[in-house]
Amino acid sequence: MIKKVLTLLCMQLAFCCTTFAANYLTFTAEKENSSFSIEDHDIKSNIFYSLDNGKTWNQLTDQPVKLAKGDRALLKGGKPDQTPSEENYSSFKMEGAIAASGSIMSLVDGDGESKTIPYAYCFYRLFYGCSSLTQAPELPATTLATSCYSYMFRGCSSLTEAPELPAKTLATGCYIFMFSRCTSLTQAPELPVTQLEKNCYEGMFFRCTSLTQAPKLPATTLAEECYRDMFCECTSLTKAPELPATTLATGCYKGMFALCHSLTQAPKLPATTLAEGCYFNMFGGCMSLTQAPELPATTLASHCYESMFQTCLELTQAPKLPATTLAEGCYFNMFGGCMSLKQAPELPATSLAKECYREMFSECELIEAPELPATTLATGCYKGMFFNCTSLTKAPELPATTLAENCYCEMFSKCTSLTKAPELPATTLAENCYCEMFSKCTSLTKAPELPATKLVNRCYQVMFNGCTGLTQAPELPATTLAENCYRWMFLGCISLTKAPKLPATTLAKYCYYKMFIGCTSLTKAPKLPATTLAKGCYTYMFSGCTSLTQAPKLPATTLAEECYNNMFSGCTKLSRIKVAFTDWGTGTDNWLTDVAGNGTFICPKKLPTEYGENFIPEGWKIVNKNINR
Repeated sequence: MIKKVLTLLCMQLAFCCTTFAANYLTFTAEKENSSFSIEDHDIKSNIFYSLDNGKTWNQLTDQPVKLAKGDRALLKGGKPDQTPSEENYSSFKMEGAIAASGSIMSLVDGDGESKTIPYAYCFYRLFYGCSSLTQAPELPATTLATSCYSYMFRGCSSLTEAPELPAKTLATGCYIFMFSRCTSLTQAPELPVTQLEKNCYEGMFFRCTSLTQAPKLPATTLAEECYRDMFCECTSLTKAPELPATTLATGCYKGMFALCHSLTQAPKLPATTLAEGCYFNMFGGCMSLTQAPELPATTLASHCYESMFQTCLELTQAPKLPATTLAEGCYFNMFGGCMSLKQAPELPATSLAKECYREMFSECELIEAPELPATTLATGCYKGMFFNCTSLTKAPELPATTLAENCYCEMFSKCTSLTKAPELPATTLAENCYCEMFSKCTSLTKAPELPATKLVNRCYQVMFNGCTGLTQAPELPATTLAENCYRWMFLGCISLTKAPKLPATTLAKYCYYKMFIGCTSLTKAPKLPATTLAKGCYTYMFSGCTSLTQAPKLPATTLAEECYNNMFSGCTKLSRIKVAFTDWGTGTDNWLTDVAGNGTFICPKKLPTEYGENFIPEGWKIVNKNINR
């Protein structure tokens, strides 16, 4: 009998030793009617659970395992039937309130003792969306794998504390969005690693809105997009960690503190040589940031400062920008939406790069623009640079004589206080070079001279659109036009009383398209001497010019497709027109709709008499006469 009892005790002791030698992942219910299950996405997870302290094990499926308050479940597993990936993975589903403890590694080695994560995406999305998880398990691995913890706790909104992360060597994307949207997380783990990997911390604490303090980040050599979006939308974060790195990498700080609305202090940024997109949107939307860090770099990289301080509404002073050699998109939208910024930094560069200053100060309250001494331009270099700077009263000098595609496009658009345009001495144009340059500059009364005689596609497109104070148009000496060259040029210029001369005799597709549409004060149209037309050349040209009483002579004898479509539609006072064409063709759709009820239509006798919206207005008198004699 004694021998039997001793044998039983030894068996129990052996069982207890076996049980406690393993460090199983453990789920403990903190509420009644809690439950958990596994959802496999094109993969079989091979995870097992025990509700009796390891005596019996059952395979976990998508059927919920119910737990009463205080109940514990042990979990273990082995390698799934195929290697996990972004498409093939398993995720826990939870209800109630469950605290995890023990080692996550028991899901791959069976006992939780391993310190090496065996394959990429090992724990990818494992607790994704588990808002019932109140405590994270141990993550003891010191050797990581690609994306091993990516999105692991995303949306675990009841998690208040992160587990320790003892790994000293990282892997590509290992912590990507690991704690993203953990809105109750108040404490971040220590991150002492100095050797970083590509995307290693990307989005790690994205939208952790209760996080008030960031961990130290001691790395001095960075990796591609290593800190990308790391603290993005951490709206309670008031201070950024030190960033001692002087050697940067592509996109390394991209969006790192974007939309951190409570951030009042930026870290020092000592690097003097930058990398592509390294500071892209770094502090974008930091509405409480009042002072920018110094930016000592003189060697820039493409898009390096793009959107760096976008919509930092309280930023009152811009840092010095000493670089004289620029890179593509280097200052693109750098201070866009900084509505408290009234003074721009000096911009000493004389040789520009593609889109280098694009939207740099858009929607700022600048009262003075910086000098722009460059004479060699590049595609889109000044595009939208001062867009919607409503306090800007004076434009800088623009000495370039040879332009580049889109170089001045939207440069001063919506600068409603601008009263005088800069001189534009350029004689060599490029596509879209002046497109919307002064669009909706409502205080502009006089347009600058435009001396170019050779035009290119869309060169003046929408240039003075909505300039409601413009009373005087520039001379337009070009005799050979280009496609869409004057398209919408004076659209909505309601104070324009006189149109410029239009001497061109060689037209192009849609060259005058909607040129004077809505110019309600225009009383006289310019002469149109061209006799050879092009598709849509005059379409909507004077539409809505309600003060126009007489149309210019139209000497062309043969029409082109859409050439006169809607040309005078809505000219409610127009009562006289002379034409030379002898066949209606397909170019007069709605050309005289809503003109005066009575008028005179002068045309060759050969022109068939047709009334209607595409022909001669009803009620008008016809006079047969050859206007070209």
